[in-house]
Amino acid sequence: MIQLTEKPPDLIQMEIKLHIPQTEIFEFLKNRGYEIKGFPIHYPAVEEMLVSEPAHTWHTFTATKGDEEQNTDNQFLEVYKREITESLKLS
Repeated sequence: MIQLTEKPPDLIQMEIKLHIPQTEIFEFLKNRGYEIKGFPIHYPAVEEMLVSEPAHTWHTFTATKGDEEQNTDNQFLEVYKREITESLKLS
């Protein structure tokens, strides 16, 4: 879905809502030179006054180029968002 709204004096606001299979995001990133790799993110246990959560691990993917190290900054959805934003720049 694409929604366009005029914002005075001379701007257009564009909102895009898509449902994209994960595999298509992976293909897009691979076509831009990224390597997709599995990556576990470990969250330590939290013991606070009113909150108690056990340690857990979230399994996700990273998108890296060249000799980049895997970390939470290159989690595939963050990289995808940066690449799409760069692609949509109209300058």
